[in-house]
Amino acid sequence: MKVYTEVMLSFTVPVIIVSVVLLIVRVVLAVAFFAEARFKFKDIKTFVRKDSVPLPIAYFVAIAELCAALGMLSGVLSQWAGLGLVVLMVMTVCLHIFKWHSPYWASKGGWEYDLLMLTLAAVIAVFGAGQFVLFA
Repeated sequence: MKVYTEVMLSFTVPVIIVSVVLLIVRVVLAVAFFAEARFKFKDIKTFVRKDSVPLPIAYFVAIAELCAALGMLSGVLSQWAGLGLVVLMVMTVCLHIFKWHSPYWASKGGWEYDLLMLTLAAVIAVFGAGQFVLFA
């Protein structure tokens, strides 16, 4: 009888490297959601018409994206901001799949980009902001 053993190769990553990676993820999310919030605030009526959402929800989404971007950039309450973005992006992906019947690929108007943002937000929600925050 053969016994299979699992060999696990792992290594320790220095805390500074982990913090740099988390900072990069936070900056990417902050830039993306600042741009999205700016776009929505610039022409909220187009956002309402294009995405078929009520005006109060459109304002809520734009404000949530702006607050999350600020949280990601500063590192203050970034895990809560990440959790909020996860919820927001799950709803967006659901709209793409079930309401708009979008394809997967972003180049065809799909939800690939939204899934990526959801994943990055989940990383911050789970692991936190790292060492590089505005107020420690």
